[in-house]
Amino acid sequence: MTRWFAASLLLVASTAAGGACTISASGVAFGIYDTTKSTPTDFTGTVRVTCSKQSGNGPYNITLSRGGAASYGARRMILGGFMLPYQLYTDAAHTKIWGDFSSGVFVVTGTDDIPSHGGTKTYQVYGRIAARISAHPGGGYLDTIVAALTY
Repeated sequence: MTRWFAASLLLVASTAAGGACTISASGVAFGIYDTTKSTPTDFTGTVRVTCSKQSGNGPYNITLSRGGAASYGARRMILGGFMLPYQLYTDAAHTKIWGDFSSGVFVVTGTDDIPSHGGTKTYQVYGRIAARISAHPGGGYLDTIVAALTY
């Protein structure tokens, strides 16, 4: 029996203090997940940093929260009492888990001059649900991740 269901991840942005730089994000919509598919389900979202001139100097960091999970290694979307594991990565190869400064996870560090000269830069968020995960059909799994900017 093939089981299909929708899964989505809501990315929300946290504005940095001072407001000279802002962060915005689009969600990662995994769409319809087929539990019998032999390859992972991958989708992307975006995080955008925008700064006015002279907002700061040096690099900036973009972190993502764990969402409803207890750890970065166990991110999960929820549908009622059911859970669907997934992960978010900084790279298209899905090797670097995007998190905060905790051990074993990575942050995105912008080394461009956006805080001092102004401008916008967009970063990809790479989401993945592993293949053949048993899941409850008939609804939308959801998790909320907060993207934060420090500079």
